[in-house]
Amino acid sequence: MTTAAKQRAWRLFIENSARIQTELDRRLRADGLCLADYHVLLLLHEAPDRRLRMNELSRAMVFSASRLSYQVATLCKRGWLRRENVAEDRRGSYAALTDAGAAAFESAARTHGDDVDELFFGAVSDDDAATLAQAMRALADHLDRRL
Repeated sequence: MTTAAKQRAWRLFIENSARIQTELDRRLRADGLCLADYHVLLLLHEAPDRRLRMNELSRAMVFSASRLSYQVATLCKRGWLRRENVAEDRRGSYAALTDAGAAAFESAARTHGDDVDELFFGAVSDDDAATLAQAMRALADHLDRRL
C-alpha cells in the first residue's frame, strides 16, 4: 500500500525533475543544443574511443531506436557525430563523437555544470546527496530488474 509520505515523495520527484530538466534544456538552447543533445554528447564523450553501439546508446538514453536514430542524424548533420559500421555485425552501427562534437560538448559543459550547481546542488547538502544517491540507486536497481 502506498503511504502518504511515498505519494508526497513521488509528486515532488516528478514535479522537480520536470522543472529542472525544462530549465536545463532552456539554458542549453542558448549554446545551440537541447538537453537530449547534451546527454548524447556526454555519453559518447565518456565512452571508450568516444563511441557506443546504437543499441547501447538507446538503452542509456531511454530512447526508442527510431527516436535515437533521429537524434543521432540531427547531430551528424551538425558534424558533431558520425555513424560507423560494426565490422563484426552487418546490422549494427556505432555513434561516434567527432572532434567538433567534443568541442561543442566541452563548451556547453562549462556553463551546464554551473547550471546544475545552481539548480540542483545549491539545494542539496552532502548528507542529502548521499541519501538521494542511495534512493536513486535502489530505484535504478528496481527498474533494471523489472524493465
